[in-house]
Amino acid sequence: MKETKRLQEIPLAGIRKVFEKAKKLEAQGKKIIHLEIGRPDFDTPAPIKAEAIQALKDGFVHYTSNYGMDELREVVAEKLRQENNLDYGAAEVIITAGASMGIAAAILGLVEVGDEVLIPAPAYPAYRKQVKLAGATPIEVPLELLDDFRINIEELERKYSQNTKMLIINTPHNPTGTLLDSENLKEIAEFVRSRDIMVLSDECYENITFGNNTHHSIAEFPGMKENSVVVNSTSKSFSMTGWRIGFLASSQAVIDSVIKVPQNISICPTSFAQSGAIKAYREGKQLIRGMLEVFAKRKEIVVNTLERIPDFGYVEPGGALYVFPEVTKTGLSSQEFSDYLLEEAGIAVTPGDDFGEAGRGFIRIAFTCCTEDLKEAMVKLEEAVRILN
Repeated sequence: MKETKRLQEIPLAGIRKVFEKAKKLEAQGKKIIHLEIGRPDFDTPAPIKAEAIQALKDGFVHYTSNYGMDELREVVAEKLRQENNLDYGAAEVIITAGASMGIAAAILGLVEVGDEVLIPAPAYPAYRKQVKLAGATPIEVPLELLDDFRINIEELERKYSQNTKMLIINTPHNPTGTLLDSENLKEIAEFVRSRDIMVLSDECYENITFGNNTHHSIAEFPGMKENSVVVNSTSKSFSMTGWRIGFLASSQAVIDSVIKVPQNISICPTSFAQSGAIKAYREGKQLIRGMLEVFAKRKEIVVNTLERIPDFGYVEPGGALYVFPEVTKTGLSSQEFSDYLLEEAGIAVTPGDDFGEAGRGFIRIAFTCCTEDLKEAMVKLEEAVRILN
């Protein structure tokens, strides 16, 4: 068997390399604190699980519509109206097998072979990989530490060409934790409309914000419904990563077209998991307050540690589950520093270049392990940098 050219151009996830190295060290008896994994470490709230269990007991185990359960689509549309000020009807929502399927549906459904897709980077690696799978070209738009990793409109204009078909944005942002405010989103919306391209807005971390920060969707702005696809998920907000339930919302014309992607790849999301998602969107916010408070405290633990390390430049995250410090002053590359932390301090982090060229010289710290382990990891991190210096 010969691997296809499109797959030859797509490396395996760098985070998996870290995980495999960590697993080998753990097999040798070494304790490893995992700060590389981007998932909440909390259980799914019990009422959500109970809803899915009841659906199983009731025999709800067969296919649903390719679009997802009608009731869940209604609930998602209502959530978008009430929480996000977005006017989508249930017919303008597709329930997908996680946000990844929603992103794939948008890219494979709207991007042609030879098109270019603008991706502000560092960025979630699957964006550029899915663009390549579609036969298109990902174009990185660098985000700068000195600009607090915010999207620079002048950089977008420099990277734009007549082949540009789509822009992908993510707020709150993986891996930097940056939250795009209304002013920045308004500028981006004007850029998108003036060039009549689509924007794919990944809003999976919308509920995980800190302090006075508030999530806004680019689809809020006038005229953006026709030029945007909003993707979201139960995974991070409700600690349901393994349930694989997300959604895609857009204009009716886009929905009627991109449904062909999940229809022919996944058919539909898991039926009883969709029942649990209905409960999550109806009552979930009150069920996750404790989880969000813990994440806010963990964020402070990491930020307070980084504040004491003069060699690290970083931006305090406004949301999501990550801090993205620069480590170039240590004299090591992202990969070298990550290996050093793993082998010498027993801390697993993700090298920044896994998130694109603009991530070189950084590492991603995920505050998704238990709080006591995180405190221990921060003590070890500070000591490891002191020894290195």
